[in-house]
Amino acid sequence: MKNIMVIGGGVVGLAIALELSESGVNVINAFPRSGDTLSASRAAGAMLGAFGELSADDGPEEMAEFEFRLAAQRYYPSWLARLRELSGARVSQVEGTVIVANNQGARDRDGIRRMQQEAAQRGEPAEWIEPGDVPGLKPSPVHAPTLCLYLKNEHAVHSGELLDAMSQVLARRENYQHLDTSVVQARPEGQSWTAALADGSTVAADAVVLANGSRSLQCLDPSLVKDAALPAVSFGKGVSLLVSGMPAVAHTMRTPNRTFACGIHVVPRPESGCLYVGATNFTGTDEDAEVKIQPGELHGLIDEAIHQINTDIRTSRIEQIRVGFRPIAAFKRPLVGKTRIDNLYIATGTYRNGVLMAPLVAAMIATELGLRAISPYEGNPFSVLSEENKTGWGMDRLLDVGVRDLVAFLQEPRSPLPYSRARELEAYLRSLLQAAVQNDTSGHALHKMIQTRLKEAPFNETVHKLFYEIGEEVRRPLAQATEA
Repeated sequence: MKNIMVIGGGVVGLAIALELSESGVNVINAFPRSGDTLSASRAAGAMLGAFGELSADDGPEEMAEFEFRLAAQRYYPSWLARLRELSGARVSQVEGTVIVANNQGARDRDGIRRMQQEAAQRGEPAEWIEPGDVPGLKPSPVHAPTLCLYLKNEHAVHSGELLDAMSQVLARRENYQHLDTSVVQARPEGQSWTAALADGSTVAADAVVLANGSRSLQCLDPSLVKDAALPAVSFGKGVSLLVSGMPAVAHTMRTPNRTFACGIHVVPRPESGCLYVGATNFTGTDEDAEVKIQPGELHGLIDEAIHQINTDIRTSRIEQIRVGFRPIAAFKRPLVGKTRIDNLYIATGTYRNGVLMAPLVAAMIATELGLRAISPYEGNPFSVLSEENKTGWGMDRLLDVGVRDLVAFLQEPRSPLPYSRARELEAYLRSLLQAAVQNDTSGHALHKMIQTRLKEAPFNETVHKLFYEIGEEVRRPLAQATEA
């Protein structure tokens, strides 16, 4: 019987462990439970939103992922019913999602109309609804909604209950073994693999599946990452809250995607009067440096929730503040399946959709391992072996969308620029960045840094990160000169 090591204990790692153990192989699942508090899965609002994650700017590349999300959303009910049956545990679900568009989001109305159009084309329910008819929607008059769309089939699950139910099922399976430690290094030994663990022990396996979120590549030597043809993986740090003392809310409520994040959203929790409020987004590569939460992150989150969703949140009680690190691959596409190294597989880069995509990703991994005769999803749009999945946005699109999102971000939480200043600032910043990425012979360090960042991660969140990095590069020599 094959021994397969799954590295990672988030929703993707556990879903893969479930799928593989059901296929009859021995599953060795390595992850430290102590790190669960920083899991993107446990900190997630866990919205199962295929259409809710659409943006007005989505092109053919994003639509390929959308089609997978929609298939995952349709696959979820039977998968979740099976999990509940096997575990006997409660996994709470909130029915339906209301998308709320207002004038705070630069392209809210474009985004919400795109959702309605795509849903209508696919025969999915999407109903325009009056803002006053949405239970629990009570924004300030300044941020009154302009459009609301009810997506009947877009649900949300309780991520903590989901993870616990999966763990309960796995714990009962004789062919499953959990190693409560991290993998320091994984290396090939002929056709098999050896994993060196943080507790000093080693484990042999016939195959390895990397499913450890934004840390998935850390156990591989850089030469192996290169041989496997794997792009860099970074994170989107998300801060969220659990608040109590709120009136009952019937559905998940969220704004469209905005300014490098998934908009503001609230999700009812099974605890009476509790709401999940999320979530911020800040990209980076050093999780240890970003574990602590900045007051500014909470300020923006709370301000938007109070003014755009429900002003009663201001008198609620904060029960918990959470932080999680969502994995983002270099080209902003998930990485799923075989790599260029024998018996090495990967499942990460799901970004904000890990909970939704996990069951279908797990089935795809089982199929590529030869443990499933038929996959519930035909093909693999996220194969790391495909050259099509190794190209990011073109520079024009990157600057158009990234700069517009940056200007919107600079105006948060409630400081809109007067007249046409926002558009003028967009044009100004775009011109500056466009000049910075042209061929340069001066060798200026700042110029090289800008070029490198935009080539390493060609997606709009990079512009947000670049805003801070340019400021740091400019301040550094000034500080050094002052000290001298």
